[in-house]
Amino acid sequence: MQTKKDPSKTTWIGIDVAKNTFVAGIYIPGNPDENPRKISDIPVAEFERTRGGVKALYEWTYYHRNKNNAEAGNMRAVMEATGRYSLELYDHLMDEMPLSEPAIEDGKVISDYIKSLKLRNKTDQLDAAAIAKYGAERRPSPYLELPEEYKCLRELTRQRSAIKTQLVAAKARLGEVCNFSKIIKIQKDLIKCFEKAIKSLEKEITKCINESADLCEDVKFACSVPGVAEITAATILAECGPLDKYTSRQLGAYSGLAPQQRNSGTSVRGCRINKRGPARLRQILYMSSITTSSKDINFKALHSRITQQGKKPLQARCAVMRKLLILVRAVVVNKTFYDKNFVKNA
Repeated sequence: MQTKKDPSKTTWIGIDVAKNTFVAGIYIPGNPDENPRKISDIPVAEFERTRGGVKALYEWTYYHRNKNNAEAGNMRAVMEATGRYSLELYDHLMDEMPLSEPAIEDGKVISDYIKSLKLRNKTDQLDAAAIAKYGAERRPSPYLELPEEYKCLRELTRQRSAIKTQLVAAKARLGEVCNFSKIIKIQKDLIKCFEKAIKSLEKEITKCINESADLCEDVKFACSVPGVAEITAATILAECGPLDKYTSRQLGAYSGLAPQQRNSGTSVRGCRINKRGPARLRQILYMSSITTSSKDINFKALHSRITQQGKKPLQARCAVMRKLLILVRAVVVNKTFYDKNFVKNA
């Protein structure tokens, strides 16, 4: 029978990821009297951000674990989220070191933790050592990889969002240009190019959805909610992943739309959303909530009720956005279409 591993005896690999390389620090637990260990005492080394670099990492960790008589097979890895670079390194780690159960943590959380250590200098080596120490202290959960169809959908929707931002900027720039016919023509051609790219991406998004039976079904149910079109549904699924892995409260917290109390002493009193989730998710929900509030009587009543309580219009808008997201989850998870006559007391 396999014995349960002791988390306090886990060796942690902290990884600071860059474009071509990564720096790793190894935190091997010692005697209780030796902890917390100094950051400068944690061994660090730099490797190429390739599969071969991960193999070299494993050999390096094997040497240090043997040297310190660390518990065999009890090792985890943690890194901060750096987009494509950390995800590619995650894949290499899962291929070469699957037992390390890599964790990918929010960059702000890692940054705040490093600041709390009050290090005098900031280098990749110190960051890697600090991330290893973070893993030993916080013991983050392993990263849950998205299914392939969700990965594809995320890349497509994010690319569309990026080009949409460029299109808005290009149109604004066109309004600033005057009495320069050549520049006006170039700017109009640029706008046409962006619009064509967006249409092509939207076709690819539809194709990606139709190639997956699960995505196709989820989008169909999500689009039954007033104000939710295919792009909105696709963005929600791309940024959140499968919605059945969340409870309603967890999804609200993940989206960054959950209320956050701000009270201190007698002078500071307030409440605002925490904005810790994906910004793209809140952007798409904001635009959809405007349509939803005008189309659906329940959402319109929610908006009016909150404003009548003395709340600001933006606070009411955020409440509608959160309610809209929770409702999309409900229809997708329960495999049902939206019914405006169904009323549930929250």
